[in-house]
Amino acid sequence: MERATNAYLYDIIQSCQNIRTFTANIDFQTYEADLLIKSAVERQFIVIGEALNRIHRFAPVMYNHIPHAERIIEFRNIIVHGYDIVSDQLGWQIVQFHLSELGEVCTQLLGRL
Repeated sequence: MERATNAYLYDIIQSCQNIRTFTANIDFQTYEADLLIKSAVERQFIVIGEALNRIHRFAPVMYNHIPHAERIIEFRNIIVHGYDIVSDQLGWQIVQFHLSELGEVCTQLLGRL
């Protein structure tokens, strides 16, 4: 049995919170140099991308309300399949400029269910 869409939204929200916790009070140079933090953040991006993949499959109307969903899934695929070309700078920019919006939108969508 497939999980309910609200569980996938919750996973995204939780992963966004985890990334914010992992990256609180650090700068890009610290992020880039700390393999443990980078690995933890990338793992959370993988969870986010996979949850979005499943929302796309099981709730396409909801998926259309999530900004940059396709690009997020593409980033997840790069982390998983193109691990040797993952850009630390791109990951950091996503954390700094796009993560909050994703968490907020998913929280709003979860509140509608």
